[in-house]
Amino acid sequence: MIRSEYLSDLRHTAREIRNDVQKEFYFLESEDLRRRPAPDKWSIIEVFAHINIFQAFYITEISKALEAAPDMDADETHISWLGKQFIKSMRPSEEGIISMKMPTFAKADPIKRAKKGIAINEKVVFSDFIHDIEEMEELIIKSYDKDLTAVKVPTFLPFVKISIADALGFNMAHVERHILQAKNILE
Repeated sequence: MIRSEYLSDLRHTAREIRNDVQKEFYFLESEDLRRRPAPDKWSIIEVFAHINIFQAFYITEISKALEAAPDMDADETHISWLGKQFIKSMRPSEEGIISMKMPTFAKADPIKRAKKGIAINEKVVFSDFIHDIEEMEELIIKSYDKDLTAVKVPTFLPFVKISIADALGFNMAHVERHILQAKNILE
């Protein structure tokens, strides 16, 4: 696969997501952001809080991996079989359907975190989201001349590590999935 095309697609996705979020969610009223479609379902702001937890983790881990990754002149990269499965399980279909329900780790579940007293401030959540999506775009830019398969990135599953190329794709698919979820809640 051509590395520059792959990264350009991810960068384009990051920009589209940032623009969509600023247009569709940023100026919603608090009651709309906090309304849950059902008692055990996340509200829009909880969806974004969840995204932020994952983004913070992957930004840190991908940053470390990129520092250790060797430079590479050839414009190629590879997504592993495991990376493809991770990305496929996260990414919504072309029709905008989330095909597979995924369990959430307790440390990334906003409802469980709220029960532990971790409050959600809407302005902070959106500020962090915009900052993190821009930071992810910067990491994508830094990836253009790196060997994206040479260094592994930890995942939320401590025993599973994936390449930088896999992690970038997985993270963006995760964000896409939850933006669609937030849009569905808004409707």
